[in-house]
Amino acid sequence: MSKYKFEDTNKPKGTCPKCNTEKSFRYYQNDLGVRMPLEYGICDKKNKCGYHNIPTGNGITKASTKSNPKIEYIYPSKEQKDTFEDYLNDSSSSFHKFCDSIGIPASHLKSQNVGTDEKGLTVFVFRNKKGDIINCKRTRYATNGKRDKNFYSFSMKGPNQNQKYSIDLFGLESIDIDKEKNVVIVESEKTKVIASYFYPEYVWLASAAANGVKTEKAKNLIGREVIWLCDADKAGRDNSSIRNLRSTVNDIEVSDLFPEREDGHDLADEIIANIERFKNEKTKLDILDGIIKNELFFIKPTVEFRDDYSIWVKTKNNYEVVAQEYLLFIKYKTIDNEDQITWIIEIKTKMKNSKFIEVSHDDFCSAKKIKNILAKERLSFKGTELHLTEMQDVLFKHKFPDAIKVTRYGYHQQSGCYFFSNEVLKPNNQLATPGNLGIINSGEFHLCIPTSNNKLKHRFKLTDSQINFNTWFRIYAQAHTLEKAFIPVCFYVMSLFRDIILKHKGSSPILFLKGGAGTGKSSIVRSLTALFGFKQEDINLKSKNTEAALVKLMDQASNTLLWMDEYHPDFQHEGLLQAAYDNAGYHKTPDNNRGNTDTDSIEIHSALTLTSNFLPRNPIFFSRCILISVEDTKKTQSQREGYNQISDLESRGLAGISVELLKYRALIEENYSNAFDKLNTSLLEKVKGCDYPERITSNIIQCMTCAFILQTHNKIAMCESESEDDVLDVYTSYAADCIKHQHQIQFSNSDVAEFFAILQNLYDAHQLIEGVHFKFLNEMLQINLPSVYNLYKLKYRQINHGTAPDRDSIVQEILKIEEKRNSKEVLKSIRFSKNIESEKSSSQPVSNSLSLIYENYRLRFNLNLNREYPENNFDS
Repeated sequence: MSKYKFEDTNKPKGTCPKCNTEKSFRYYQNDLGVRMPLEYGICDKKNKCGYHNIPTGNGITKASTKSNPKIEYIYPSKEQKDTFEDYLNDSSSSFHKFCDSIGIPASHLKSQNVGTDEKGLTVFVFRNKKGDIINCKRTRYATNGKRDKNFYSFSMKGPNQNQKYSIDLFGLESIDIDKEKNVVIVESEKTKVIASYFYPEYVWLASAAANGVKTEKAKNLIGREVIWLCDADKAGRDNSSIRNLRSTVNDIEVSDLFPEREDGHDLADEIIANIERFKNEKTKLDILDGIIKNELFFIKPTVEFRDDYSIWVKTKNNYEVVAQEYLLFIKYKTIDNEDQITWIIEIKTKMKNSKFIEVSHDDFCSAKKIKNILAKERLSFKGTELHLTEMQDVLFKHKFPDAIKVTRYGYHQQSGCYFFSNEVLKPNNQLATPGNLGIINSGEFHLCIPTSNNKLKHRFKLTDSQINFNTWFRIYAQAHTLEKAFIPVCFYVMSLFRDIILKHKGSSPILFLKGGAGTGKSSIVRSLTALFGFKQEDINLKSKNTEAALVKLMDQASNTLLWMDEYHPDFQHEGLLQAAYDNAGYHKTPDNNRGNTDTDSIEIHSALTLTSNFLPRNPIFFSRCILISVEDTKKTQSQREGYNQISDLESRGLAGISVELLKYRALIEENYSNAFDKLNTSLLEKVKGCDYPERITSNIIQCMTCAFILQTHNKIAMCESESEDDVLDVYTSYAADCIKHQHQIQFSNSDVAEFFAILQNLYDAHQLIEGVHFKFLNEMLQINLPSVYNLYKLKYRQINHGTAPDRDSIVQEILKIEEKRNSKEVLKSIRFSKNIESEKSSSQPVSNSLSLIYENYRLRFNLNLNREYPENNFDS
């Protein structure tokens, strides 16, 4: 009789004559390599089809007596191995993404020799016992973790039928030499990878097929305790792998995890289903309970977690029950940025869903405190300190992840995630929703979202508002005018990437908006805070705030924008605001320092914006600010319409705009230094000869660089220019105007600057009456100085709790400003109305009145005494 065998694996499979499945039918050939008629072969679909037709020799070409050619096993070249090693550094395949979604980090997949090839396929790199690469298998998975059945997996094929690349059990290199761990074999590489993460106490191998364990492969397991985990189908329970293992390995156990099923369900499917059911509090104890090597998962000779949901601890020769009708497990260990530890404990009951509680480390180490905590859940704990220690000894030895407790919203530098109160933007630019424990997984990190009051949660809530940045900016600029909107919006963009700014220059400028009542300065900033969720209510610096309280407010978020209102020049904690520029917030003595002279430093993590009716008097602080002066109280109809639109958008939440921009973080990091230099060079050329301080120019360039990068890469559109040179000109024009204005004010005498600031404040409060205290004559502003100075002194004392500068000092500084005019032109007798109640009352000349060129003071001190009060203003 002729000899027949299946064709070599490098030859393509055909269509099964029974079930008509393509590429699933392996043909027979004779020993000459001639294919038998197409009805002879075997279908891969053993469970669903099972067709197998063996040639009998009748009417078939007889085989010769020539012996089968000897197979030569070959190995990948060095270049191929290097390529496979590179694959392991790529975690972008769908399988990687799925594993990340169920909490398995990319680092685990890399350790399991899983990577991604240049086409995005998942690759499993096979190694021999020594760890050398011998083959690479490619396959494709859907986003739900299921293998794409329309894609036929393949490994390396030899150049001809006499040469083959070797392939062994997947994971063979991980076998421990000391044989302390049992070996568990599953069929698929996917199952091996997932199971090894959740059950590291076993060595996991994959046969790659139901019949994948050949005798030669089984010899690697001689002397080991081996468990074969059946897939829930006919092929998984009856195959040559089991027979080869039984004939080769002495200690082999076949475990059928799901004897009632016939659908191919395996351990990975059960783990995934278990994770999806976490809200119903399922645990891995349920999956392998009593099935692998006849032991419960959590068990120790002195502690038993029993099937009736009770915990027993052995003391001397007897077991004592310490808990009834519930089991207790560690779900997570959490650590915050001050290394404070808490434990998230799972309480699992028989008839109810599990409950999770978070306890401090001190409470978890005290039987008395644990007893009180469990009593609040109507559960009795009868354990002593010794019982608790024995239980902890068991719980600590089994795998549970450490979770980082994130303490503030916004950017978390260690993980690269950006936290909102209900969503987290991961470094791969995917949004993740925290589970019921408030934990998300990102790469190798388990992260516990910040806990805060409902007010703060609402402020940082991400909604599904669909408006994009460009549309929002057009409406914002309509409401506040492009001139006043441009730099504040650049500042907002900078705040999203503040940590990058700090790395570059070590400082973070402060945005300072100065203007009187009704100018809209507060609305300009309030709208920006809404881009992180919902608008921030102002932190009023007139309130009695302690320095520590302010730092806590400034420590609530990272890479966000923080707004403080009602700044005044004698604010007692101005040093704290100044320190925010250098990211140094607050120093305090550590708790329980016991003589330690060290201090804890609390850093400030958000960009600071101030609004005020007054300019800073301290030049050192002022030099750390970017000044935006807002003068006009009268708003156009277009502005009112824009403001109403902005208000409506803010009511729906606008954090989606921040998410849109945050996704370009890699672009900002890559281009920041070069873009900063371009802007700086262009600006210095534009203000050549002006001799502005380096800090004031650096501040405005820091503010603009991130927006400039996004603009030149066509990610946002804050100006209509398209070429980089034109965009550069627009941005540096705004910058030049800003620093020119600030420099003029900053280097004016502080006494006279405050005189006109208080003058503006008096006018805004309707305490200055035109015709009585001042009036206009063409381009000249005429001021009744004796009368106005008395009002100024009272207001100064009310604000600063001190004596105002004398009138002669102010006049001398005004004369310096009016240097092209002589003193008789500036100081003269001018007629003003005597009666405040009636502008028609008789007038009288008032000596030592001022006659000033109004435009000089309007530009230099933002003075605006010639305007009407609108019915509505944005500061209301």
